Amino acid sequence: MAKKVVILGANGYVGGVFAKQFLDRGDSVVSISRSGRPDKDVDWYDKIDWEMGDPLDKDAPWEKYLAGADILVDTVGEYMEHLDKGMTYEKVNYQTALNIADAAERQKVPIFIFISIDDDPAFPDRRLFTTKRDAEDYLKQRDFISILARPSAMYPADQYKKGEGPHRSLLVDDVASSVIAATDTVKETETLKVDDLER
Repeated sequence: MAKKVVILGANGYVGGVFAKQFLDRGDSVVSISRSGRPDKDVDWYDKIDWEMGDPLDKDAPWEKYLAGADILVDTVGEYMEHLDKGMTYEKVNYQTALNIADAAERQKVPIFIFISIDDDPAFPDRRLFTTKRDAEDYLKQRDFISILARPSAMYPADQYKKGEGPHRSLLVDDVASSVIAATDTVKETETLKVDDLER
């Protein structure tokens, strides 16, 4: 049966891959982002309900779009801070997740997908990881089921080079398909690491 999927950030790189795969399996997709529909000529964009909303807004006027959702996907996150815009790891990786989670719980969304990150020691600023892990801990306390995906670097097929080791890069399509498949079987909150996300 088709499901209603709400994606925070379907206009972004990772969110767009999730949106396309959900559409391909017959689900309906609502995108919530600060900028709305991207200015690109992509045929399947017409199948998405593009809405605008800022997940940093604690009052969450965008919460109404979560009504009746079966799955929520939070792809919001920053790998690099933009301090000139006030976009710190704490705000973008942590506070947005809290705001989205609170809205999802109020709307009784049963499954929450959170795109976290693999704990790669090569990355110099550990706050990137601690803010994601703190967000994960918060999600685990909510009433919904969380699927916590921890991919390493993700690439499209034309840029991907298969590597080795625990922190190897992944195909973004593999990550999305692995996470989406988990929504059909998940019974309790679970964490998907690099090995779980590689197909």
